[in-house]
Amino acid sequence: MQKTMQLTKKILRYFFLPLLVLMLAWIGYFKIYGNFHQVDTNLYRSAQLYNFNLPHYIQKYNIKSVINLRGSSKDAQWYQDEIHIAKKYDITHYDFGLPDRRVIPLEKMDTLVALMRQAPKPLLIHCKAGADRTSLASALYLYAIQKDRNAQNAISITYGHFPWLGSKTKAMDISFQNYQNNRIVQ
Repeated sequence: MQKTMQLTKKILRYFFLPLLVLMLAWIGYFKIYGNFHQVDTNLYRSAQLYNFNLPHYIQKYNIKSVINLRGSSKDAQWYQDEIHIAKKYDITHYDFGLPDRRVIPLEKMDTLVALMRQAPKPLLIHCKAGADRTSLASALYLYAIQKDRNAQNAISITYGHFPWLGSKTKAMDISFQNYQNNRIVQ
């Protein structure tokens, strides 16, 4: 019994505690830095950014437009702040709501690709966490606009996308596979 207790304590100390610290550091990084990444010279991706970090990224990367994949949310403070910042910095702002747990119809993805193609560049796309909808949009941009055959890599755990263990966000992977199977790029 005592050996079992000692083993349990060692497992907690050497495995779960470091794992917990890593997870908290990862969550802190996502919150402070907004899961912000460069996709290519004309596209950046992120989680929802706020008053303290959105202006920084706009200025640092000369962002000209933002596509909000969460859709319009006029009563939410984050949305009001984003619209205010976009006006302040003369940024073109688009609302393009996408669900993150349902397969996206091909026509809706075609419309998003067209919007990304015509939006002033550099372009920032974001959703709430920058993990699922933003991953799909990044992959669509790379595949349909940049003709990148490795675009699937934009949908990755690197950005917080976790489609396993029954997660309904697997719909983003399925949506992209449907797009690749039905929209051949030259």
